[in-house]
Amino acid sequence: MKLTALVPDTLAGLTVVAALAAGAALDASQAGGVAKGSPYPLATCPVSGKPLGESPTILVMEDKENPLLDGREIRFCCGKCPEQFKADPSKFLPAVDEAIITLQRPGYPLMNCAVMTEDALAKPGEPDADKIKEIVVHNELVRLCCKGCVKKVKNDPAKILAAIDAAAIAAQSKAYPLVTCPISGEALDDDAARIVISERLVKLCCMGCAEKARKDPLKVLAKLDAATAAKAAPAPAAPSATK
Repeated sequence: MKLTALVPDTLAGLTVVAALAAGAALDASQAGGVAKGSPYPLATCPVSGKPLGESPTILVMEDKENPLLDGREIRFCCGKCPEQFKADPSKFLPAVDEAIITLQRPGYPLMNCAVMTEDALAKPGEPDADKIKEIVVHNELVRLCCKGCVKKVKNDPAKILAAIDAAAIAAQSKAYPLVTCPISGEALDDDAARIVISERLVKLCCMGCAEKARKDPLKVLAKLDAATAAKAAPAPAAPSATK
């Protein structure tokens, strides 16, 4: 397994490919690797457990034998932690995956298996609920009816993630909480660009803002959360009329 580290300054030269709206990759060829799927969505370093800070070190995993890992982005609090991670990724990935599954499960957009698309996923307490397999592919949750479907995901992970991201866009568009681009601050219109970060729809004034959104996903997701909370908050009570 080969892993390529990206220093923060390298991200300034990344370009967004046309399929980004379906959760595609950033072009990181200058650093020798291609980041696929969603950027790392957690706020802490998988090695030290410390906050990532404003300038995390970014690493792109390269594993041609495992398409579920090849191109996956991981972020670290400093330049020292990637070396520990590269020495034994299996030591750290289970905790990362568990955190991502917990983060994304509540808003997961598919009711059916991502592979066997006509098979409904059993709900907790229902027969076969224990057979559901949850995996993380390029920092996105994929829910499957059984572990046998994992091999089929490996055959074409980009196709599976594109379907999940398309479902997320469709499910979240109507209640999208922001009226302005989280990057430029410009008003959003019906032609707003749409990308998916951590299985969350992000609307942008243009695709030119996509690179910046993916560079700092936590900031973008925080704006979505704040706007969602504001919309859900009860309206303040009207002042009583004076007699």
